[in-house]
Amino acid sequence: QTFTVKNTGKTIKKYTLKHVPAGTAVTVTPGTIVAATGPVPLTKAAASVTLSTTSFTLLPGLSLPIVAKFTLPKGDASTFPVYSGFIEVSSGPTDNLHVTYLGLGASLKDKQVLDNTDQLVGVPLPIVLNSTLQAQVNPTNYTFKGQDVPIVLFRLVFGTPQFRIDLVDSNIQIAGTIRPRGLLSHPSYTFPRPNQGGSFSKVKVVGPLFELDYIPRNALDNGFSIIPVSTTFANGTRIPNGSYRVLVRALRVTGDATKEEDYDSWLSPIIGFRA
Repeated sequence: QTFTVKNTGKTIKKYTLKHVPAGTAVTVTPGTIVAATGPVPLTKAAASVTLSTTSFTLLPGLSLPIVAKFTLPKGDASTFPVYSGFIEVSSGPTDNLHVTYLGLGASLKDKQVLDNTDQLVGVPLPIVLNSTLQAQVNPTNYTFKGQDVPIVLFRLVFGTPQFRIDLVDSNIQIAGTIRPRGLLSHPSYTFPRPNQGGSFSKVKVVGPLFELDYIPRNALDNGFSIIPVSTTFANGTRIPNGSYRVLVRALRVTGDATKEEDYDSWLSPIIGFRA
């Protein structure tokens, strides 16, 4: 990283630079995939900075670019530590400036989005709830009358740029990244994505059920989300009777929407439409 120091005064100035580290926040609870609740804990680990120079003199009107090379703090990258601090630029007892920095000691694309733990409801998520609100395990037929409706229950442990649920053939050959095992109020119509190709487009779907862009993780007071499956696709077209599966996908942050491997995905047990 580079920043520039400029002498805007009318006299020669001598500058000294010093790195002052600040706190490193642990944003994910160690040993889990869930966000650390506030107040977010801090660690003593801090980033180190090597500056291209720490002392120099500038004539009036001149400037000097400074190169700062950062070394990540030591620690567990799976806690997604956010490090911070500043570089102090001093040219006298009362002439001090700060160049603040903030960084993440991990890759955002490594952060899991779909919860696959049993922490919330006692069985690994996501799940399909049957007519008795139990987790469906075996192939099950639904009449879509009264309470006899499959309900997809999931939890997001991190935000996602794109979340979607598609209906796929019951015999589809696809390996989900999440092993099988509060209601969203947003509109669920799926808009066309004509430019979305790559390995993502190679996954054959019968039709879209739900899609939403840029949704946050589930909070403590909104521990999970549910999407009831209806007899129509997102655009209102009726779903023919038959056997299907539900494919849930959440794009990881900074992931490529055209690459299937950049999504967390889960494939449901077989759902029979007998409407």
